[in-house]
Amino acid sequence: MQLRQNLLHLSGATALLLTPVLAGCDTGPSDPLAAAQEALASGQPRTALDLIGKAIEASPDSPAVRMLAGDAAMALDNPDRAIAEFQRIGEDAAEYSLAQAKLAEAQVMANYLEAASDTLENLPMDHALSYTAAIAYHLARGETFEAFDALDVGLTKFPDDPRLVTTDAERLWAQGRDEATFARLAPILKLEPAISQAHLFAGQLRLGMRDAEQAKRHFQKVLSVRPMHQTAMLAMAAIARDAGDMREAGNWINKANDAGPPHPVGLLFAAQMAYDAGDMSRAFELIEKAPSSVVNEPEFARLRGLIDAARGQDAMAALALGDYVEATGGDPFSRQILANSLAQQGKFDEAWSAILPVIDHPQSDVPALRVALALAEKTGKGDAASIRAKIARQQNAPSIDAEMRKAAAAIRASEWAKADSIYTPLVEGKGKQNAGLLNNAAAVKTKLGEHDKAVALARRALAEAPTSPEIMDTLAWALWQGGSDKAEARALLQKARQAAPANREIAEHWAIVNAL
Repeated sequence: MQLRQNLLHLSGATALLLTPVLAGCDTGPSDPLAAAQEALASGQPRTALDLIGKAIEASPDSPAVRMLAGDAAMALDNPDRAIAEFQRIGEDAAEYSLAQAKLAEAQVMANYLEAASDTLENLPMDHALSYTAAIAYHLARGETFEAFDALDVGLTKFPDDPRLVTTDAERLWAQGRDEATFARLAPILKLEPAISQAHLFAGQLRLGMRDAEQAKRHFQKVLSVRPMHQTAMLAMAAIARDAGDMREAGNWINKANDAGPPHPVGLLFAAQMAYDAGDMSRAFELIEKAPSSVVNEPEFARLRGLIDAARGQDAMAALALGDYVEATGGDPFSRQILANSLAQQGKFDEAWSAILPVIDHPQSDVPALRVALALAEKTGKGDAASIRAKIARQQNAPSIDAEMRKAAAAIRASEWAKADSIYTPLVEGKGKQNAGLLNNAAAVKTKLGEHDKAVALARRALAEAPTSPEIMDTLAWALWQGGSDKAEARALLQKARQAAPANREIAEHWAIVNAL
């Protein structure tokens, strides 16, 4: 249960945002309240709020008008305005109970948790939204079990409520029950107008599965009802970036920032693009703007470390990258830069510890291996001759760099068959002893459902790099997905997890195979 919680916190209960404006008219509608209701129902909350202003002039104390104003404000990610509107609905109004549930949700969205607690304490739990608000409150406080208790009671009373069902699907996914998750979510994804929480969650799931096309469709559904939803926009930016369309990615980041306060993920994307373009001044300027609440998140720490290293700030780079590696297990490039930054400070033993896991990593390259060789010779640790042999093997092997780049682009675009067509001639040709190629080819075969072929390729990769936890994970997942030897899959994942305890993908696979 402890795994996969980040997404649950991200998407569970209150993701609501913004939309386009209708052109102004010389004369307003004869019934501004009805027009506002129609605008909000069609996914135009900003237009709805403009029309509500006219309705408020005519009936300032109308509970229906104030309720609609609060709903539009919530859809515009303006919880403070929503709070003010819901609070104006008196106890004698028929809408009072529902307004209090919406008030609690708005207070959670605004992070006024003490106020939300007071509202929930007196809230009659007679609406599905009452439970949605309670779930959001507990999740905001990190009280997962309390949130799930509220979910269970809510589902007993309102078994078909779309948002409660979506949250239940999120819980199933957190438990590693993938098939049950999609089955639970499927009927909600068919509803019109689209349930933004459900499509946001489905899109995030598809992104995690590297199914960019399906993910994109779900995020487009979110944006069809909430056209200025920051999280969905940033997901679209990520998809565009992975497809190599930097201009489109930049456009989505700009749109997301225009929708509200600059989003930390938007800052990360922009800083990464500046780093990739070699503009370290701009990258540093952007990463410096990250709010204190996220600067220690692994991806921020990684990029900050890379930027610091490129600027010659080795002590700062080692600190940030050390945090990243400790939290996630790191990747070959971040470990290479960390090792180099430590070596520049004369911390050679620490540098060796940083580079050691890269030596047998399927994605290790000559620059990383040269760092490993220099440190092996400096410290007297490891097998320098073996590292030299690896370097010689890579240097003397036929170049497959161009093909690997094309395959990587296909994988980022979720074009599995295309990636497979690139890998297939290589695994029996000039890349037949390349552990990284064999590992990637096996992973693609698993995605295509060709599990026996995936297992065979992964075994060949493991023979080339027998201590690689990443390849053990690839083989184990192919075995598990194919169902051919689940005991071996569990044993391999146990070994991989012991070798790379901070590797998130290995940890996730380990949790899934041990949950059943």
